[in-house]
Amino acid sequence: MCTSSAMATGHFDQYQDPNYNFGIYAGPIGNEGCGAWTMSGHLLTRGNGTINEFDPSATGLHQGTSVHPVLTSHVITGLANGAGITNGTDGYLYTVGTTGLQRVDPNNWALPAVNMPNTVTTPGYGINTLPNGKIVYTDSSGNSNVYVYDPVSQVNTLIYTAPTLIDDMETGPGGEIALAGQGNGSIIIINSSGGLIKQFNTARYPDGLAFGAGPFGNSVYANNNDGSITRYDFGSPGYQGTVTPVDIATSLPGHRGYGDLATVGPDCAFYIGTFANSAIHGNDAGIGTNWDNGVTNGENSIVRVGFNDLTGLPNSQCAFYSLVETITPEPATLALLAMGGFAIIRRRRAA
Repeated sequence: MCTSSAMATGHFDQYQDPNYNFGIYAGPIGNEGCGAWTMSGHLLTRGNGTINEFDPSATGLHQGTSVHPVLTSHVITGLANGAGITNGTDGYLYTVGTTGLQRVDPNNWALPAVNMPNTVTTPGYGINTLPNGKIVYTDSSGNSNVYVYDPVSQVNTLIYTAPTLIDDMETGPGGEIALAGQGNGSIIIINSSGGLIKQFNTARYPDGLAFGAGPFGNSVYANNNDGSITRYDFGSPGYQGTVTPVDIATSLPGHRGYGDLATVGPDCAFYIGTFANSAIHGNDAGIGTNWDNGVTNGENSIVRVGFNDLTGLPNSQCAFYSLVETITPEPATLALLAMGGFAIIRRRRAA
């Protein structure tokens, strides 16, 4: 692995690990959270009552940067404030916010958001989907409660209380749940029943998370608040043993946008949000993006991180685990697929 501090271009303008590839995907955007996906592979972000759907082709240009523009802004009646959004295995989208957990039908954007019974209100950040179809989310309080919700039985279960504020969360292939301890600089990994697997402190403040895959199947990635990305490698199987942090991308002082919510797409790439914030947890106040033309400003964006594999071939292996690429459509989506959509299916590359 290359560990030099060679200068880089693009959003991460201090260092980029050559085993990965980095590019600004979309921007400028509002205060939106990554993300979820349509069944045809379009990125979805959520900003309060609107879900933005992005063009899969980079047909836009901003600050000398090829970007993917918004195809459609879906204004959802009754959708509460918040940024967290996830794909359910049942074909629906799920969000969290000031009215609790909500369900949105991406096959009919005109339908209002449905309030899911027995859920709790949240600021609208951390939410994800377990491989068994249950939804995991947090109330993002000072000592954050983590809940698992069954959309079928409508049972909401408190499984864990973290000793800090949890912002984003990610689920792993075995039902593991990684929690970003954004309040104290830590990562907590639990199982789907709330049993503690591993907890460790981090030198950087983590936010958007991803479980590793392929050659990094025993690793967790963090999109950090100080404009960097770190991979945490575990010394023993099952996310146990000594934790070794490896920074795969960093930004220069004065150029550090606030790393926030993230998602892994059906293409096995890590999509991260970066936006302008006050000076907190290592970011530079008012800095959002370092554009390809060398301009650094307060505009928000989404950055895509792919993997070149350890021999340098682009996009030939997965390094990020993606539940969404395993989702196959339910009967309710078949009519949509018949009109030209296609299912997000498992496309696991060779390890």
